[in-house]
Amino acid sequence: GSDIQLLSRRQLRMVPDSLRLRPAELHPTVLKEVIEAMARGLALKVTYENANGDRSKPTIHPQALIQRGPIPYLFALKEDEDDLRTYALHRMIKAEHLPDTPVREADDFDLDQAIAEGKIDFGDGPPIELKIRARGYIAELLRVCPLSDDQRIFDEPDDSDFTVGIEACVLENGQLLRWLLSAGENLEVVAPDELRHTVAVQTRKMARLYAPCDCS
Repeated sequence: GSDIQLLSRRQLRMVPDSLRLRPAELHPTVLKEVIEAMARGLALKVTYENANGDRSKPTIHPQALIQRGPIPYLFALKEDEDDLRTYALHRMIKAEHLPDTPVREADDFDLDQAIAEGKIDFGDGPPIELKIRARGYIAELLRVCPLSDDQRIFDEPDDSDFTVGIEACVLENGQLLRWLLSAGENLEVVAPDELRHTVAVQTRKMARLYAPCDCS
């Protein structure tokens, strides 16, 4: 037998380090129907509204369900297509499992691989060799929690505005860009050039929003 004692709720908490948004509100019965279809290996008939407000009523074949932040998403095949699609459950107006239609499985689909490749972040971002300079809490954070297994960190020259330089192979996707922007003045993207340009454009747009105006 094991003598390991479990910690009680009074002793342990998991606290996210990002802003906690309220969960997306789902239409009644949608989640129940999706889970039932997946548990029974059946297809779904859904009424889906895209971001432009256009509605469609496809038959989809669910492969995997994932909760990304406050929104649940479904990996599924549409009709007789072979390419995997991602459906946001809060955009499903209605869902109904089809008792007489077995699910069609995607070839070689692996949920962990899909996540690792950045598919749930709306892009198949390629791996890039990220080079940044950091200071303050970002520098200390990356010493303890590396960006990747192959991260390399080194001290910046004495005349530098930053304390450390960092190189790491990471996937280029929206999640990475949001994190880089959230670091503010504590981080500078050095390379690749295209990502540095993207960050520069976004920061200039933000600066214009907060530029003082002469209202006299």
